Amino acid sequence: MLRFASSPCLSLFVVLLGASPTALAQTIPVTNVEELYAAVNDPAHAGATVVLSPGTYVLSARDPFDAPRPNAGRLHLQRDMSLTGVEGDRGAVVISAIDLPQSSFPTNGIPAGPNAAVRMGLGHNAIEWVTVRDARFAQANIDSGLQALDPSDAFIRIAHVASSGSTRGLNVLNFGPATSGQTIEAEVVDSQFFDNVISLSEGMRFGNFQGARGSTVNVWMSGNLAWGQKQGRLVVNNRAIESTVNVRSSGNRFHENGAGTIIVGGLSSNDTRADGNTITFEAHGDTFVGNTRETDFDHGGLVVLGTEDISTAGGGSGNTVHVRLWGCRMADNEVADLVAIGARWLSPGAAGHSVGNRVTVEILGAGNGRGRWQPTESVADSVPDGPYGNVAEVIRD
Repeated sequence: MLRFASSPCLSLFVVLLGASPTALAQTIPVTNVEELYAAVNDPAHAGATVVLSPGTYVLSARDPFDAPRPNAGRLHLQRDMSLTGVEGDRGAVVISAIDLPQSSFPTNGIPAGPNAAVRMGLGHNAIEWVTVRDARFAQANIDSGLQALDPSDAFIRIAHVASSGSTRGLNVLNFGPATSGQTIEAEVVDSQFFDNVISLSEGMRFGNFQGARGSTVNVWMSGNLAWGQKQGRLVVNNRAIESTVNVRSSGNRFHENGAGTIIVGGLSSNDTRADGNTITFEAHGDTFVGNTRETDFDHGGLVVLGTEDISTAGGGSGNTVHVRLWGCRMADNEVADLVAIGARWLSPGAAGHSVGNRVTVEILGAGNGRGRWQPTESVADSVPDGPYGNVAEVIRD
């Protein structure tokens, strides 16, 4: 099991995110959207820090001369490039994608898969002290999708950012077979993900997706807020095989969502299996309170599933989720504050396709199970019940 606190790789990763040597070599100031496009789209600016003056930068698919913009108007950060606004004021610089049409977000483009208004994932990329909003036709305002273009690891940093008005505020994924064996290291700090209410409606999503095999996403997140979505945070291996997500979460708050956080070790859909995946989730002082909004998915503060099968001929076996909670707060959530399910399937015909999945939730230290913070719980090995070797347990210190 991964122990973040003693991991030298994590410490090195945090240092590298903030101090890429190439990123310190060049600073490019911009004052309007044309200068922003010119800075971001120039390959000679790889490694640069693009500094945006206060104002609103409205993205568009075509330039003032009606010529199509590169990447249909999306911002694709060059290798080792960073975007930063006004330190201390995340609202002073606004990148608005409200004018980008649906054609700006193809799901079969290069790279294939989900798409976003601002794309990261080549080397060390960072976005700090900006607001990104209103990518209405995208999968997210911000994503790591460029990582699929490069077999090397990706390091991304999101800090002091506000993200709203899209399907998701942030998408960090290894997507598709091309990302098999690859690693994303993500740092998300002091950011706000709110009112992303379109379609699936998620504040943040982290995971390995659709044919990724042996892929890894490592996430360190601290001091973030998520509210106003169906799901505040989703951590999932979706139709992935033998892939891993490790999350260390500290001082994050999830409130006024349909569910605060949902974790799924292996999600099977479209009759495609998800087998042998692992999620390790450690939370220190997180808060899951008042998540009572409407949602098409699970309600609750923290919802943990070893596997979920929403198809008729798929399933997921041998998936493991290990959650450890130190000093967290859970209260006043719809249905239950804490839900733990070893395996669940929606179709009666899928019974027995998901075996040997395990969920373990350890509650450690003050904050959980103390006084008024005693969480309501719903725990089941399998849903519907059955003799399939799936296990869910909650262990208290």
